[in-house]
Amino acid sequence: MTTVFASAGGGILTPVVHAAEKTLSEKEAIALAQKQLTMLSKYKLRDAQFVDGIEMLWGKSIWYTRWDKENGGSLGVQQDATSGKIWKYEYLGEEQDLDANQKKLTEDQAFQVATQFLKQVATEEERSRLSKPNEFPDSDIFYTRDKQGIDVNFTRIENGVPFLENGFRLIVGNDGEVIYFERRWSEGKLPDASKVIKIAEAEKKWDEGAFPTFLYKDMASVSRKESEPYQLVYEFQRIDPQYVDALTGKMLDSYGQVAQERKIQPLGKTVPPSTAERKLITKDEAQKIAEQQLKKLPGTYLSNGRVIESGSESDRKVWFFEFTSQPGEGKKSDTVKIGIDASGYFVQYNVNQKTRFNEESKKIEKGITWEQAQESARKLVQTFYSDQSGIIYAVDYAPSEERIKEIWENDEPYEIEFGYLINGIPVVDTIFQVNVDAESGEVVDLYNHHYSLGPSGDSSLPKNEDGIDLNTAKKVVKENKKLMLTYFQPKVRGSNGLMKMLEQPLLVYRYVGEKGLVIADGKWHSFTKERKQ
Repeated sequence: MTTVFASAGGGILTPVVHAAEKTLSEKEAIALAQKQLTMLSKYKLRDAQFVDGIEMLWGKSIWYTRWDKENGGSLGVQQDATSGKIWKYEYLGEEQDLDANQKKLTEDQAFQVATQFLKQVATEEERSRLSKPNEFPDSDIFYTRDKQGIDVNFTRIENGVPFLENGFRLIVGNDGEVIYFERRWSEGKLPDASKVIKIAEAEKKWDEGAFPTFLYKDMASVSRKESEPYQLVYEFQRIDPQYVDALTGKMLDSYGQVAQERKIQPLGKTVPPSTAERKLITKDEAQKIAEQQLKKLPGTYLSNGRVIESGSESDRKVWFFEFTSQPGEGKKSDTVKIGIDASGYFVQYNVNQKTRFNEESKKIEKGITWEQAQESARKLVQTFYSDQSGIIYAVDYAPSEERIKEIWENDEPYEIEFGYLINGIPVVDTIFQVNVDAESGEVVDLYNHHYSLGPSGDSSLPKNEDGIDLNTAKKVVKENKKLMLTYFQPKVRGSNGLMKMLEQPLLVYRYVGEKGLVIADGKWHSFTKERKQ
């Protein structure tokens, strides 16, 4: 694991570091951005905005500036608000197509461009702790929006151990300019790599405890092709056991939590008949459906006459009808909103407009447990979708104690997830969410607008008549990847649904290689190769 960077040689970033917790002024941040990103001399500053750290993935406050070019095109720049380091740089315009006489950039040329760019935005000390370009796969490559160009990833190396979630990600455009840059660098203390279990023991733990989910997946979601059929695949989902804790030998999920094989079973036995595509309905028909849904709840609700329509296309319209409860004299009434889409599907339920973004939050002193919230959510789903209980399952997941504490501290709801089954097999992109008040246990929101992303029925989907079993699928993973000791920086659910990085990185054994999955016929499907095509 060698570095591509020689020792120092001019153009090295030496950021102005203020006293602890002191924030750069807007003027100081802009000056540092111009010093590091020489191309900004061709651009004019449009605006600058200070963003508090609670809103950012790495928990750092930033300055966000946007820059415009006279002949078109713009840049977005994110800087650490204390040190001035560039965290993210992105070309926001459309990339120009190559002229007939221009040659497409080679990978080696892209590596050279990326290496030179890093000399502007990373210190010599940081660069000395990096892998060769693309020596290791980028664990987050598909979080970057689709851009034409060549991906270049420099992985952080500490004590000879790769840190796959740390380093620098770049995309070099076909014109030889860096069109995307992102710094990922944890400042947390790293665990001691001298105390890890042997790799042979880790392999045995993985063989026994790793459990990818067997599911239907829309293959178009991971390719650049417009339409791809659904496939039966084995794929690790974020809460599946997939990494071996190198210090304890326990199986971890992608959140870094101890994990076990998940149970996937329907809420009931009622399966709706397979029907052709539904016909579009009118607003009046939608209101009748909303009224019928409310009759499933105890009490009396009357329409208050307010109707909100969203969606410009006829087949994507959703009507939101408001109703007021009639609780009796001396009791406070509730406002309930029911959403029905143009196909007649029940897609949303909301009480008193209480969402996860509360304007006034208070610390919860005594709340309900996660298990109680799950039961409350399950009962409401079984009530509203009583005709579909045989094709809906509850996602088998529990947040960490730290996350529960955070929910109580911030007066957030518990977020309980459900999904759809076809032929008894989960469909990966049909997860919907039910929010439960963590203090009262009341369901305050049900959001099910994603069901339509899945297949419309089971007639065209492949059956698992000749599919491989779990152990064979795991064998295919092992044939296409390599078990390695790595540092690991989990992304976890944070406040108000935002993702954040754990402060303390972990040491794990995991299978490293091309990002991909195992198709039910036993073939390895590489997303990395597909992306390069």
